[in-house]
Amino acid sequence: MFAFINTRTLSLDTRVNWTVTPDLTLQLFAQPFFASGDYGRFREFAAPKSMKTLEYGKDVGTICAVTNARGRVTHYDVNPTQQVDCALTGAERAAALPIGFDNPNFSFRSLRGTAVVRWEYRPGSTLYFVWTQQRSGDGAYGDFDFRRDYNALFRDRPDNVFLVKATYWLGR
Repeated sequence: MFAFINTRTLSLDTRVNWTVTPDLTLQLFAQPFFASGDYGRFREFAAPKSMKTLEYGKDVGTICAVTNARGRVTHYDVNPTQQVDCALTGAERAAALPIGFDNPNFSFRSLRGTAVVRWEYRPGSTLYFVWTQQRSGDGAYGDFDFRRDYNALFRDRPDNVFLVKATYWLGR
C-alpha cells in the first residue's frame, strides 16, 4: 500500500555577529524548521510486476477514515476487495474492514539556536561562554499552519547546554 504525499517546508538559517569591542564579541545562530506531509489517494499495485495501480475507494475496495471527537483523522480502515459501508461499527466493522493503519500525516517543527560570547581578557587569553538550545515537536495534522506550529514550538520542552571554555596564553 502506498499513497501520494503533498509536503511543505519552511526553514531559515540565521546568523548575527556583533563586535562590541575588539576584545568582546557576541555570535547568535538560529535555525527554525517547519514541515508537513499530507498523504492521500491510498493505492496498491494491480498485479505483481505491474506498474498499474488501483486506488482504494475508487478503483477497488473501500477505505474509511476514522476520526476522533475533534474531527481529526486518527486512522484508516481498508477492505481491498469489496465495497463496504463506512458507517459500520464494532465487530461488523472489524470483519468487513480487516486492514487498518494509523494516519501517516505529519507536522514537524524544530528550533536550534546557539549564542557565543567571546571575551579576550588579556592578549592571547580568551573566555568563551556558549548556550545552545534545541526544541522540537510534531503532530498528525498534515496541513501547514505556521501560526499553530510556531506557537506550539515555544510550548515544546527545550534541551539546553551551557559551556565555558578558557584559554590562557603563557607568554614570555
